[in-house]
Amino acid sequence: MDFQLVAGRPDTIDPLVFITTFEHNNVFYKAALAETISWEGLLTGTYDVLLQSAKGTQRLTLVKEAGHWRAGEEVEQIGVIRQDIVDLLGEAIGKVSK
Repeated sequence: MDFQLVAGRPDTIDPLVFITTFEHNNVFYKAALAETISWEGLLTGTYDVLLQSAKGTQRLTLVKEAGHWRAGEEVEQIGVIRQDIVDLLGEAIGKVSK
């Protein structure tokens, strides 16, 4: 899984934002992930994700609980995301954030 970081200003620490592509079960995916920031400007520990494939587009939030990633339950989430895809995205977050 390759990724590309999206950087901001050189004199500030930016939230983690990156794009990645991967193939899973013969389906090619493109994903944009951004660390979620509260209205107060604080990091929330979750990630907003836009996931595209030949099967369509999904918008979701990734939440980490007890070392395991899951999809959020927000109303505006598009479609139902499979846990194996969530696990792959969580693995990418772990690799990029190191």
